[in-house]
Amino acid sequence: MFEQIITMLDTYVWATPLIILIFASAAYFTFRMGFVQLRDLKHQFSLLSRKRDSEAGINPFEAFCTIVAYRVGTANIAGVCVAILWGGPSAIVWMVICSLLDAAISYAECSLGQIYKIKQDGEYRGGSYYYLERGLGLKKLAAFFAVLTIICVPILTVGPHANSIALAFNTSTGVPKWIFGLVIGLVMLWTVFGGIKRISKVSTWLVPVMTLLYLLLTVVVIVFHIASVPSTLGMMFTSAFGVNAMFGGLLGQAIIWGVKRSVNSSGAGMGEAVPAAAAAEVSHPGESGLVNSFSVFIDVAVCFCTGFMVLLTDCFNVVGTDGTTYLHIGQGAKSLAEMAETNTAGIPWTQAAASTIFSSAGGFFIAVAILLFGFTTVLNYYYQGETALAYLLQKKDPKIRKTAIFALRIIVPVVFFLFAIATSSATWSVGSFGVGLMVWTNVAVLLIMSPTIIKVYKDYKAQRDAGVEEPIFDPDKLGIKNADLWEEINKGKAEQ
Repeated sequence: MFEQIITMLDTYVWATPLIILIFASAAYFTFRMGFVQLRDLKHQFSLLSRKRDSEAGINPFEAFCTIVAYRVGTANIAGVCVAILWGGPSAIVWMVICSLLDAAISYAECSLGQIYKIKQDGEYRGGSYYYLERGLGLKKLAAFFAVLTIICVPILTVGPHANSIALAFNTSTGVPKWIFGLVIGLVMLWTVFGGIKRISKVSTWLVPVMTLLYLLLTVVVIVFHIASVPSTLGMMFTSAFGVNAMFGGLLGQAIIWGVKRSVNSSGAGMGEAVPAAAAAEVSHPGESGLVNSFSVFIDVAVCFCTGFMVLLTDCFNVVGTDGTTYLHIGQGAKSLAEMAETNTAGIPWTQAAASTIFSSAGGFFIAVAILLFGFTTVLNYYYQGETALAYLLQKKDPKIRKTAIFALRIIVPVVFFLFAIATSSATWSVGSFGVGLMVWTNVAVLLIMSPTIIKVYKDYKAQRDAGVEEPIFDPDKLGIKNADLWEEINKGKAEQ
């Protein structure tokens, strides 16, 4: 009963109006800021090398890795397969298109988070609730979004990641899911007790390794199936424009699932990247916006790798528009016919694709990838919950805040364990529903505050065009109120 209710609510939240809102907002910010996410990739990359940090904040590269850790999760593997099941091969094409546009939304929310960040208990704090209160004066709505963040992010959206990790190892090794849920939960407990500093250090070490290894796996699969590359690309692009004989009729579904998976994977528009982005030590909010819009490209690259591997190896199934009849059942692995009987899609597809080259070792490699992707994502989910909790208790005694955060650090690993042993279909619906609620709220706020976002973007661009290597943000000069922390930041720079 619970699963049916959640699935129904998820369907309502992710109806056509939200798809239109996301796509239109992404296009709006892209055009209003002159394709900011694509125009100067060299500068975006160079920002990652700046070794600027402080006692209160982390450096831009640590923030970048923390946000990539959050963006690149199980949705990049399991979620992509779900999109192909219901939207066909062209869902991958629409996912890429939407992600390229979504990067502009990421710029918008991450720069806005920097504008209105505060310093609390000796460290930077920022999030959608801060710019709701300090930018729009909507304290009640800000409190609502903070509560929504605590419920949806470290609680609800943990589900798919926890379940996917346990399921992946259960499939490849046969070890019960509860064992992996318990072990990873304990490791997570140790990490979150170190706060953003430890989370960012762990992410900085894991993110480059896990991303490069996954890209390497994709290259190997492509090399071994090189003869099928032209036909696979042709299938994807003809389906994307409705002219493929088998999958062309799924165009509408492909767009919906492409957009849905893009947002679920990258998180652009949800406000989830904002707390980590606001924790970075930068000289101008535009810097944080650029660095973290670039992180969306890492996310979509991993998504594309997953989709291309399962399509290239014919380790995928596609359901027709009636939701029951199969248009295609893959021949790349015997298990695909069995999975078609239960509409199962996800990690087993990717494991089957890798196994076409590495036999049983391929499934284990994907299980390890899922572990790294999912673990680092959930660490960021925890931090978002911590920041939201700190916001709600900002007027309370520091001891009360610390006690509440201590309790959250216990709760999240426990929730992780419980979801690890749950059914996969329920966890995906729960996570997707939580994401949808946050997107509705946050994207609307970004549109309302777009004049401020664009004003700050133009200020950064003008300083860069004038030859300033590190633009300085002066909110008073731009007529932006309630950005008081920047007076302290600029004063510290003047004294150096």
